[in-house]
Amino acid sequence: MDNPPQQPERHIATNNALSEKAKAHVAMFVFAALVSTSFTIGRAITFALDPAALTFLRFSMAIGIFALITVFSNNKFEIPSLKSWGRYFILAIILVVFFISMFEGLRYTTPLNAAAVFTMVPFLSVLVSFVVVRQRLPFLGYTALFIASLAGLWIVFNGNLNDLLAFKIGRGELIFLVGCASYSAYSSAVQKLNGGDNLISLTMWTLVAASIVLLVYGWTPITTTQWQLVAPIIYLSVGWLALFTTAISFYLIQYASLRLPSTNVMAYTLLIPAFVLAQKIANGGAWPNASVLAGLGVLMVAMLVLQRA
Repeated sequence: MDNPPQQPERHIATNNALSEKAKAHVAMFVFAALVSTSFTIGRAITFALDPAALTFLRFSMAIGIFALITVFSNNKFEIPSLKSWGRYFILAIILVVFFISMFEGLRYTTPLNAAAVFTMVPFLSVLVSFVVVRQRLPFLGYTALFIASLAGLWIVFNGNLNDLLAFKIGRGELIFLVGCASYSAYSSAVQKLNGGDNLISLTMWTLVAASIVLLVYGWTPITTTQWQLVAPIIYLSVGWLALFTTAISFYLIQYASLRLPSTNVMAYTLLIPAFVLAQKIANGGAWPNASVLAGLGVLMVAMLVLQRA
């Protein structure tokens, strides 16, 4: 009897690959929705604690979440090797620079301006991904990225051209820009340094390494903070950041980074202004004017073109 044709198996494998990429796109869509909550919450609590202490608390809570996941899942708990720790510390330094600069920058600027600076991440990611993993965009991709960024800024400033033109790079914006430059390297770094780890272990040990880096960097503010006097609302707010914009978000971006090009992953940060807009409406804010809605439409179309490019 003749052997059955192999084409159906190849077709199934192709479908599985497409399915994994589709899941990665969904993961980054959810990522953008979760991260969009961090600017408002971060601004509200940044004066309650030193940025190093605040970030250390956030990471510690996220580590606890992943430790529980490890205990109640089939993942084997193993202490990383010395070589693995080197990879985790590189990823950790990227994250620490970003989060410290975000909380520090929000002391000198507004969530609106911080969101505007954050739209630079995809452009910086293009440069980093070319240098690190030799990924390039076609001309259409660069065009779509530029248009999507302009549309994102238009949404951030609520379609007000005067506010957009009045945007200036001050101390807070410069501080956060350093963090954004660091963060733009994260997806490429995950591709280079994942070492075949499962995502739960990769995320948890990266957070552990980040907490160690924070202890070295911010030993004094972390150890001198009177944690028992911190208001419960601060713990609740940091708990939200730890679960949704740290633990879950880190998992999602690392999942997508292993399945999509770095630029495609970081391009989803351009959707954050749209989610901020949706949150304002959900909280009883006024519906945006026609020009903002037009900007939202342009953003969505440009994002689709960018992902296909």
